[in-house]
Amino acid sequence: MEEKMQIIYDNDQLNIDNNIGVINEIFNKVNMAIENKNIVFSHLVIDGVDVYENHVAYIEERMDSITKIEIITRNMKEMIWETMDSIHVYLKRAIPALNELVDESYENFSRNSWDGIDQLAEGMQWILQFMTFTKTAHQQPPNWQEIKKSLLQCETSFAQLLEAVEAKDTILITDILSYEVTPAYESLANHLAIALDDKEFLKNVN
Repeated sequence: MEEKMQIIYDNDQLNIDNNIGVINEIFNKVNMAIENKNIVFSHLVIDGVDVYENHVAYIEERMDSITKIEIITRNMKEMIWETMDSIHVYLKRAIPALNELVDESYENFSRNSWDGIDQLAEGMQWILQFMTFTKTAHQQPPNWQEIKKSLLQCETSFAQLLEAVEAKDTILITDILSYEVTPAYESLANHLAIALDDKEFLKNVN
């Protein structure tokens, strides 16, 4: 006899067998939830663990032992605000690390330089996903026009960086990191800080 698994969303609870069909049930629930355009899928809580990505692989690897999956959604305003705050925190760490990477790469472009660029690319992709998501929201956050300009600056510098990486032009890569990516990150961090000071955006969240 197969074990039962709980799928929980809001006040709705579903008990189903632990098998591959659980994945379809989860995303059916997600799709039903986001039919309300003010609600967006955030993540899953699987037996108490927050899982933000690679949901299918995570579930498949633990199919026999999972007992409870909670579907977490956010009001769109909350999601935008939380992501802005997360990006701002990330940038405060990334900018000093980027400055160190530039200094090291000018002296000696090494394996560490390539690893740093890989990490930078992951962060940049996340930032650009935020731009895509927020552009389509019903209401943009405070200071959005300035934030968007900085995001577009990030997008342009990232495209330039990818071309330089493809060409393996280490001098150009380091110049782009120094003169394009770093100023774009600094500008974005400043404009996000201004937006996060305006708490009016989160009032009257529905």
